[in-house]
Amino acid sequence: MNDLYICNGSSNYISKINLIDNLHQKIYLENESRIIGIHGIDFFNDKVYIATNNSYNFYEIDVNTLRIKVWNIGMFTNDLKIINDSMYLIGSDTNCLVVYDMRNKYLCYQIECGNYPQSMDINDKHKLLCVTSSKSDQINVIDYNLNDIVKKFRTYSFPMNSKFYKDSKYIFVCESRFGDNSSGNFSIYDFDSGQNYKSIRLNNAPIDMFIDYESRCVFVSNYLGNCVSVVDLSELKEIGRIYVNGNPSGVYRNGRFLYVVLSDKEVLIKYDLYTHNNEVIEIGEDPSRIYGC
Repeated sequence: MNDLYICNGSSNYISKINLIDNLHQKIYLENESRIIGIHGIDFFNDKVYIATNNSYNFYEIDVNTLRIKVWNIGMFTNDLKIINDSMYLIGSDTNCLVVYDMRNKYLCYQIECGNYPQSMDINDKHKLLCVTSSKSDQINVIDYNLNDIVKKFRTYSFPMNSKFYKDSKYIFVCESRFGDNSSGNFSIYDFDSGQNYKSIRLNNAPIDMFIDYESRCVFVSNYLGNCVSVVDLSELKEIGRIYVNGNPSGVYRNGRFLYVVLSDKEVLIKYDLYTHNNEVIEIGEDPSRIYGC
């Protein structure tokens, strides 16, 4: 992995950060006349695909030539995943997961998946997608060969992100509890039973996570808590907090460095986990999610 890609919700470009020299490259999708709401990214071969929640398009970037292709689908999207010749997109205005045939250029499936689907994760081994529906307090698991919901999980209020763990034996969920006047949870759900296996109380509004398989830890950003929680998966408890002096959203680890997006400061923090020093890299307005490629 050489680069990080960051969604800037109120700038019409994604930020590409080189991990060697911290060089910031702006890749514009549109001019600044109307904000398109960049909100999700996926990769396939030498292409980057971008979801936008204030535009009826999704975008394709060739990473070698930076050529941009616009795909019109007639809906706002919060996240997307490409599988073969099909693009799976969750619609913030339709409350559906739609399947778009990129070869023939038409919408071929529509699956209702709760109120305000916010994010997606994929498990290719078991051909599964999990969709986090924030305002329905639920996770929907879709078999993408069948294009149908095979499981539903009830969660604590306002989940923001969910990820498969251990080949789908468990699903990890960031339960923000926005509006509850209460600290949020990092919760673990058993895939087979659908039951809550463990909930760990964190700080205010956990919204994103990075699973570090090597150290058996999860880094969880607490959006209203000004910190990133470190959760030990062996002991199933919070073992530390990294304070970042801002509203952390996206979080990503690469080697000794933890990268944290601060949405209110429009910066990326590069935090050294060994020395506890950090560098600050300016990025776009209202940054949110961060991806490695």
